[in-house]
Amino acid sequence: MWRFLLARLLPFLLQPIYTLSDSDCKWMAVVNRFDNLGGDRNVFFQQHEILSVAEIFKELVDSAIDPDDKNAKYLGFPYYLKINLTCKTLDSAMAIRTAHYTGLKPVVTVTFEEPTHAVRQKQEQLQIEMTAAPYRIKGCRSEEVCRMCWYTPMPFMNGSVVMDVMVGSNHLGFPVDDKRFSINVNGYMRSSTKTDRFRFGTKATALNDFMSLSHPSRPLWHTHERAPVLILGDFPMSKAVLLSDTGFEDYFPVEVRIDSCWIDSLSCQWKGFFTSISDSIATESTLFIRQNQLVYYFVGHYPILHMRGPGSEMWTRVLNNICVKKLNPVFFVKNNTEYVIALGGGGQEGQFFLISVQDGIVNATGAIRAQRKTACQFMKIDSCYLVWVVFSTNDNKFFLLLNDYGAPLFYVVEYQRGGYYKRIFNIPQLVPKAVSDRGYVVMLGTEQYSTRVFSARGLAFNPFSKIFYVWGNAILQSNDMVSFIYLSNFPGDSDIKYFVMSFNGHIAFVTEADEVWVMKEGSTEIKRAYPSEAWSLYNTLQVMEGSPDHDLNATQAIVTVFFDKDGMQELVYREDPGTTGKLIKRKFPLDHILTYDQMISTPHKGMTHNGIDYIRFTHRCPFAVVRFVDLPFPQRYTRMEHYRVKPPEIMEKTGFYDQKSLIVYQGLVYQLLQLHSAYHRAYADPVHDPTWRWWKNKKQDAEYYYYMASNWKSSGGIYVDMANYVKVYNIRPNNLLPEIIYLDKKQTFLFSVYLSLRTTKQSMGETAEENSLNYMWLTILLAHPEYIRADLERHELISRGSVLYKVAITDSGKYPWQKLSGKDLLKSSANLKVAHSGMNCYHYMDEGPQIKGSDTIIINIGCPPGRRLAFDITYTKNYTSEKNKRYFDCVKPDPEMPCFYYNDVFYPFFLIQDMVTGHSGRFNGSYIFSIIGGGAFSVDNIEYFTEEQLLLYNTMVGSETNSLIWLRSDGEDNKTDADGFNVFSQNNSGILWVCQQNSPCHDIVPTGASAPDYFFVMKVSNRGVDQTTYCDYALEFIVHIHGLRLSYTRALYLLEVSMAVIIGVLILYIAILTMAPTCKNYFSRLMKRMEEALAFRTASSLTFTSSFTSQSSLHRIASEGVRGSFAKPSKSNVPEASGTQ
Repeated sequence: MWRFLLARLLPFLLQPIYTLSDSDCKWMAVVNRFDNLGGDRNVFFQQHEILSVAEIFKELVDSAIDPDDKNAKYLGFPYYLKINLTCKTLDSAMAIRTAHYTGLKPVVTVTFEEPTHAVRQKQEQLQIEMTAAPYRIKGCRSEEVCRMCWYTPMPFMNGSVVMDVMVGSNHLGFPVDDKRFSINVNGYMRSSTKTDRFRFGTKATALNDFMSLSHPSRPLWHTHERAPVLILGDFPMSKAVLLSDTGFEDYFPVEVRIDSCWIDSLSCQWKGFFTSISDSIATESTLFIRQNQLVYYFVGHYPILHMRGPGSEMWTRVLNNICVKKLNPVFFVKNNTEYVIALGGGGQEGQFFLISVQDGIVNATGAIRAQRKTACQFMKIDSCYLVWVVFSTNDNKFFLLLNDYGAPLFYVVEYQRGGYYKRIFNIPQLVPKAVSDRGYVVMLGTEQYSTRVFSARGLAFNPFSKIFYVWGNAILQSNDMVSFIYLSNFPGDSDIKYFVMSFNGHIAFVTEADEVWVMKEGSTEIKRAYPSEAWSLYNTLQVMEGSPDHDLNATQAIVTVFFDKDGMQELVYREDPGTTGKLIKRKFPLDHILTYDQMISTPHKGMTHNGIDYIRFTHRCPFAVVRFVDLPFPQRYTRMEHYRVKPPEIMEKTGFYDQKSLIVYQGLVYQLLQLHSAYHRAYADPVHDPTWRWWKNKKQDAEYYYYMASNWKSSGGIYVDMANYVKVYNIRPNNLLPEIIYLDKKQTFLFSVYLSLRTTKQSMGETAEENSLNYMWLTILLAHPEYIRADLERHELISRGSVLYKVAITDSGKYPWQKLSGKDLLKSSANLKVAHSGMNCYHYMDEGPQIKGSDTIIINIGCPPGRRLAFDITYTKNYTSEKNKRYFDCVKPDPEMPCFYYNDVFYPFFLIQDMVTGHSGRFNGSYIFSIIGGGAFSVDNIEYFTEEQLLLYNTMVGSETNSLIWLRSDGEDNKTDADGFNVFSQNNSGILWVCQQNSPCHDIVPTGASAPDYFFVMKVSNRGVDQTTYCDYALEFIVHIHGLRLSYTRALYLLEVSMAVIIGVLILYIAILTMAPTCKNYFSRLMKRMEEALAFRTASSLTFTSSFTSQSSLHRIASEGVRGSFAKPSKSNVPEASGTQ
């Protein structure tokens, strides 16, 4: 009977799962304040730790957590990350419940973007993967789960205000695609009693108060992947801007509070006064806007950036005496500094100024000149004005677009900072004429020209690919700043308004008519994406699917087009009935549009095969399948450090976490990241892992804690599994090329590309030449061939109809700089492309079509982040003991800093520790060893040496002045650098302590019975002497040396005093031995005489006492006899007769 009922009920029980499997469910993630669990979205602006979390951990007494650990910091973050599901076909609450009871759990990966200036931390790539904990929202009257969600801590790291959050699933329950969120710290908000307020303006209430469908689009400018808050202005006749700290997943309309001062003068004549914010640029810590000719900035409040000054309280003017006509962005950082370029107008026409931002301090230079001349003056052009300026931070060069409006002609001019101006290209007056369908015309001076005047409006430069563009009503491209080509596929019916680059191969630009065009670097194909027939087709399909972001009848206006990590995005403004305006961010369907466009434009014909009619399309793609194989483990090249955590196990039978258990989750994540930040000790740990110190004293009790948890007896009702808080070193490749790789000196990145022909069924009607291995060729374009080499090895697998390319991208070892880990890297790229693929190849996946055939790898050349030099104290101690045949530790041993004996030869050894892969190996390169400071008896007494003292104490210069602290143990190899410092290697690293007369460790006076000791601060650097790496390994560490010698004079003085004391004691001893019998007899006689004298004195005293007593008695008897002669004596008074008388 139960089987029958189960069979009848099973379809109803599984119906929600089937429904959800077929529906389009998406993740939603927002932040909640620490004290607002289950609430709506909060703005992420608080940047302080929650100290009360530590109190909860005091309850976990019998667990892997040690509440008394002084090095542990169980604090909390001010926010949680709240995760929900939204589905088109099902109620969200029901979708979440179904997902939870089918085993689905969100897995959140937070990637911390590198700060512009890493003040407290070294340059690093870091991410943490957290499994979300289910939480039942309060408010249900019954015991059933009415509403629920998932939570993880929302961590932040010192110096990082930009977080990339990827929400995925644990691959249980129904499928949900991964979704990326940009959750950043907003330093332009402040808390108030009722609601959060903006520091620099007032929040607007309705979009249609300042936005209109007739407004043109405008560019979104910001520092590439560094700006936590994006700002968008240029709304006519309004001081309003759009602000977003989530990449415009949501936004805030704000009216800025500026003085709106219009200063018109003879040197800065303005056509009219406009209230609108004309230009707006966002950097990591500062927002810049331009209104008319005035430039303002506002510094955000970011304590975690450790800025040198506080944030702004009001908008501040910069370049006060300059007539500014335009702001140009600088997308990349140089020397820990962000830049904005201001173009002068009026009396400063032809001049440009550089505004810099570092650690919240804004500075502006004067007009950039060469030999005190502006660009126009230097080039001797009278009627000249500056159109655009691009700053190449890689080369430290400026590229200027000058217009000689008297001719009219345009010039591209180069300026090297500290150098002079140089004209590198004369832009033709007319647009070249395309005489073929190749899509480009080489500018050799012999080409034909149309009658259309070339109007250049801007420049664009990709530092990774070194491709340079001049854009306006036509596009010119150059790969070397010498030769240019004209891209003829852009008709130029409408001038380009702004140019948008993704810096990974994709480019989009918007015209004055708000047309959106797209192209790909390394290709000459340019296509109009919007409006187009392919766009209309895509829009119709989205409406049929029920997408709320698309409508056939809605009128819309493009606000802006930009790129983020998910690709090309568009911001659209709509005015739906009954609303005050609506702003929609949606992914621009580039792959769909290009695929639909190909299907629309590709020739086709009818054919019959086996009696069946088919429509045959011409295959423009030379291959059917392309995939990457034999990829290495990615972390070695991407340099991404990865941590993985899970919420603590709870003793709650429902499985739902409460506020207390989520607080414990906060503290555990905080402690893990704290261990990561603190893992920079000069002494290498025995186990190369930041979590080793966390669990090293509790690891042996892991089975006991598990036993207690299995019996539901864990203290506090929470079980912390030590295996759930680990650093992962072996992430496997996912058959996709990494977007970014780092190459050290002579390092090679190896992988293979597999290309396959179409099958017989797919190639019906094609000739053998159309589907041949000879049509499949892989090409690779290097941006810096002088520094990078690429090798392609082709293998034809004829039996499989495939070609296998083995690709090797190798650093040539010619990059001239040696820098700190992650610093001053050379930006480069490699573009892989299958010949003749262009935009013609696509592959259908679950999420839709995807363009195939080309890929771009961004390559950073230099010292990769995540490497460090560490002092191998364990091996140093063992090897030094072995070589010296002994080891003397201090009287009071310190396990964290073992002592070394002064008279022993000191053999230091060092490790190269890779924080990403977990590898820790011997450093075998050359290095310079020096002692830069020291102090006696205590670390607190350490003083650092001056430059002059460094030479005296560490080089042979000190031997002349008798000032050396140490010498090499092998006198044969005396290799030194240019300054005279000794160059060591692991083969000859022995050090003898000498502490000569004028050295600081000479003649240390002991303070006790033990010999004096000294703490030396040592510095090891391979800069300039190690040719095996681009890394400048610099390490400072302290070594404790005991048993120091005294000076010869002090030792001789102490010897004299000691000998005097010893001789005196010896003489006294001899005298005692020789004089002992005589002294003994003398003392014996003396004692005897004293005893006799004492006895005689005692006897005399007794005799005197007896005589005196007798006389007294006689006298008393005589007196009584006299008295008795006058009185009759009574009987009682008569004395008795004595028997002795």
